[in-house]
Amino acid sequence: MARPRSVSDDDLLARIDAGLSGRTDPAPWSLQDVVPFAGMSAAGLVKRFGSKQGLLLALARRWVALVPTGRTSDDAPADELRRYVRENFDAPTSAAAVFALGELMGDLWSPASADLLRQGWRKQVAYVETLLRHVPLAAHVDAHVAALTVLDALHGALYRRAVDLEPTPPDRILDTLLEAWT
Repeated sequence: MARPRSVSDDDLLARIDAGLSGRTDPAPWSLQDVVPFAGMSAAGLVKRFGSKQGLLLALARRWVALVPTGRTSDDAPADELRRYVRENFDAPTSAAAVFALGELMGDLWSPASADLLRQGWRKQVAYVETLLRHVPLAAHVDAHVAALTVLDALHGALYRRAVDLEPTPPDRILDTLLEAWT
């Protein structure tokens, strides 16, 4: 009989995600690099997820599941949006941005990962659009196009952060766009 798991997949993935998010080494990572965050051996990770690719897919599915589908607080919609972009698009260092972008590029090579990215990005667009519909936008501003523009600007800012080209905090980017649209 198999021994019961002491840590749920969600808790384990949350620890791994937090560890990888704080990574400053832009080099590709191995399962051995995840061991300190996971609290289990690389062999245990393989047993749980099948491979590094299986772990990456599990992390991507978790990310998609965590993208909100509607309002998450009683805060003003613009404040909720600011908090979301700060929490999801702020790279503390250029090395962290390089690592995140490197992971993204790797994900795009895998059809399964690319499909999960599409799902997650669609959810992000819908969430940002939902919040923007509650902000008094000018009549000529389409909330869907504005949501796409916000996400494009934030992803572009990650590239600038990666090369330390006048990095701009994500909430400042959002505020600049909102000033132009309201």
